[in-house]
Amino acid sequence: MDTKLLEVFLAVVHTGSISAAARRLNFSQPTVSQQMKALERIMEVELFTREGGRIELTAAGRALQGYAETTLSSWRFVCEQVREAGGRDDLVELSLASFPSASAALVPEAIAALLAADDRLRVKVLDAEPPASYDLLRSGQVNAIMSFSYPEDEPTRGQTELPILDEEFVLLVSEDHPLAGQGVVDLEDAADSNWVGGCPKCRQELLTVCRERGFVPEILCSTDDPTLTRVMVTKGIGVAMRPALSVVGQPAPGMVPLSIAHGTRRQVSVVVPDADADKPEILALHAALRTAARELVAQSTPAQQARIHVED
Repeated sequence: MDTKLLEVFLAVVHTGSISAAARRLNFSQPTVSQQMKALERIMEVELFTREGGRIELTAAGRALQGYAETTLSSWRFVCEQVREAGGRDDLVELSLASFPSASAALVPEAIAALLAADDRLRVKVLDAEPPASYDLLRSGQVNAIMSFSYPEDEPTRGQTELPILDEEFVLLVSEDHPLAGQGVVDLEDAADSNWVGGCPKCRQELLTVCRERGFVPEILCSTDDPTLTRVMVTKGIGVAMRPALSVVGQPAPGMVPLSIAHGTRRQVSVVVPDADADKPEILALHAALRTAARELVAQSTPAQQARIHVED
């Protein structure tokens, strides 16, 4: 059905009469009347009751009004998107899914550099942790993901990992925690503390590492939000084992990051389908992320610098 009929119908509804709708649309009154009769034939139901110059909607007309407004709104959006797409044949679109600490510490600087270097580029960033981000990559909803892996992880078939940095985990405690004055601790020193867990993958890593150290952590709550983690730690709700990237360059009054003796490390990479690994925009993204990582480390304290190694 031609959407023009719905536009005329809504004009009649909103103005309250055939004649007023005709004036708004710059149509003749008979034309509007004929179009409304045509719409009723299509719908096979009466949409209006007419008394004098005024019209009233029937129950069917009221139902159609809601659907018509939704349909026309959706159609206008489609038209706008198609027209916009028609003017960007030379644009390069890149979508990236990223986890919170990388989004805060690396992604903004990298995206800013990419956009400054190529005005054809358009970038979309989604918040997603592994393993959910891998589903986005496999389904084609994003071109690349920021991910992390541990030494025991198996590589994913059909995907290429482009390394960015290697980082160690730190123990986050409040400034009045008994361990706060120690620069390096054994993880089991915090065995009697309550814990703040992270994302599902990090939480599993915490459980695994703690079991290897001979204890099971008492996890009171979990969050993958770095800001919320800092608040929970500073308020003494619990201690947290987090990757160094989540605290490097991030002022956190009331919280102390401690190195963990013989602690866990993980690799942060940008992951893409094998077929896309050599695309110019992917190579540019990888280079920009490594540059952002180097700049972050260069601006950090010596203690923080020791916790992160940027891949060559």
